Amino acid sequence: MVCSNALFHGPALPSLQLDHTPQFAHVTSSAGYSSMRTSAIACQPHRLQTAVQGSRTELLMLCRSKTSLEAGLPHADGFPPKPRNWRERVRQQVRGLVSIAFDAATAPFIAILFGRIRRHQHRLRPKRIILVRHGLSEGNVDRSSYEHQPDSQIRLTERGFSQGKAAGQQIRKLIGDESVRFFFSPYLRTTQTLLAILEAFHGRDILVTSEPRLREQDFGNFQDATSMEEVFQERQRFGRFYYRFPNGEAGTDVYDRVADFWSTLYAFMERPRSPSETIENYVLVTHGLLMRIFCMCYFRWTVKEFEQVWNPSNCEIWVLEKDGANGFRHMGRWRASPFGGSLMPIAFGKNKREPVHEHMRRVRHRQPRV
Repeated sequence: MVCSNALFHGPALPSLQLDHTPQFAHVTSSAGYSSMRTSAIACQPHRLQTAVQGSRTELLMLCRSKTSLEAGLPHADGFPPKPRNWRERVRQQVRGLVSIAFDAATAPFIAILFGRIRRHQHRLRPKRIILVRHGLSEGNVDRSSYEHQPDSQIRLTERGFSQGKAAGQQIRKLIGDESVRFFFSPYLRTTQTLLAILEAFHGRDILVTSEPRLREQDFGNFQDATSMEEVFQERQRFGRFYYRFPNGEAGTDVYDRVADFWSTLYAFMERPRSPSETIENYVLVTHGLLMRIFCMCYFRWTVKEFEQVWNPSNCEIWVLEKDGANGFRHMGRWRASPFGGSLMPIAFGKNKREPVHEHMRRVRHRQPRV
């Protein structure tokens, strides 16, 4: 075997001694320690063996052997070995031409196949995805509730139940008798909001799924009202999306689980167990931050754009409708209040009245990655 040392700048490298046996290569450092390397690494010319010296990894040796070259492995310079004779060169050229011809012949059929798959998947997409924030909760009225109750156990107020019923009537009016499936956060206030919404669907068979990934951002355990005021002020200075709450989550953590939920949602859409199970509407009963990050993930909002979108009010409804072959389009919001009843643009900008950028309301690609 012929071995050539690769020359690198830096501190002195450990020396390498190759055993004559085919089993192992010994690596011995100047500090006196040694380790065993298998011959699978030591005898292959294109592999770089490494040893750790201090906190950095140094490249040791670039080995070349006749046996490994005969096996068809690349040279140390990264190029494959040259054919031995003209017959081998001809065979390589013929194989290359056949591969090019095959790719050229099958490309149109592959394009047609993928086009049909995309159209089929689009037909299976629901007409709408409807996002609903929970109704007014005890925590919204009195922040001290979080001092002695877990966030997941905060209940709705009477007004919150009324808002949920009004939101249910609006959703029923919007979708009529079309099929619908509900996903909801397992927190108590979202569960109670779901029950209030379902009163508008009395007598109908409704699919309902509890989804922990739709839960509220974790703001910590029991939350002292005074200290949380300081935390929220610090969050404003640091940035709402990246700020991590003590013993809690950052917005980036919520984004990760929402992106994962999008994959699950696509699986529900594109792989129904039977044609009769194709759902026309998906309703997500969740939290304000989740609604914004859900749209951020799908429409690819930037962090700056996300931080300019205001949190939806209690039982506010956001409607995403299928937009031709381009996925979903954000149609606006409906508020559960005497001033609501029709879709309006979402609150955006410093004064909540700035127009939402058009690219924030529709997907930028035919099939957005989530």
